Amino acid sequence: MEELRSTEILDKEIQADARKNAERILQKADADANKLLSSVDERLEKAQSEKKAKYEERIASYQKDKSAALPLEKDRFLVSYIQTAIEKATDEYLCILGADKRLQLVLKQLSKYEDNLKSKKVFVYIYGFDADAVKKAVGKKLDVVSYETTEFNKMIVENECGLTNKEGVIVEAEDQSIRIRLTLSEIVTVIHDKYRAQLYQALFGGRLEK
Repeated sequence: MEELRSTEILDKEIQADARKNAERILQKADADANKLLSSVDERLEKAQSEKKAKYEERIASYQKDKSAALPLEKDRFLVSYIQTAIEKATDEYLCILGADKRLQLVLKQLSKYEDNLKSKKVFVYIYGFDADAVKKAVGKKLDVVSYETTEFNKMIVENECGLTNKEGVIVEAEDQSIRIRLTLSEIVTVIHDKYRAQLYQALFGGRLEK
């Protein structure tokens, strides 16, 4: 009987120790869990703060770049708008002028080169203009081997200049020593480059600020 009591007491002591150990383990596990959760919260909060700061930095950088770009965009828009307006006004004038007057305007430049071409046979290439009108005007001044119809921007690189009527005459010496372009786009380009300020003033009267 004494041995049985001793065994029961020992069992109770073992169970009590086991409970205490289990409680300590659970308490430690609970504390570790709380610590881990707290650490996770801190990490999440830190990550969110870092992400927010990064986004705010990007937004600030974008806004700064956008603010810096606005004046440039405004300048580009104005330059483009003014150029388009000048081209439109020039084109409208040339359309009203009529084909005959445009041909006269183009062939007027021929007088600058007549002395160099008098001793040469030449080929004449035409686009846009009436071929017979060109033959009648050029045949009186030059020794023409042949006339040939071509297209705008095919033989020479040209700027369109916003022109409705793309017209021109190209004169080339038979020995290929000289090639002269007498084109509407060439004349308009020169006019725009040389008289841009006057054209701007005439169209806008200083109302637009660059």
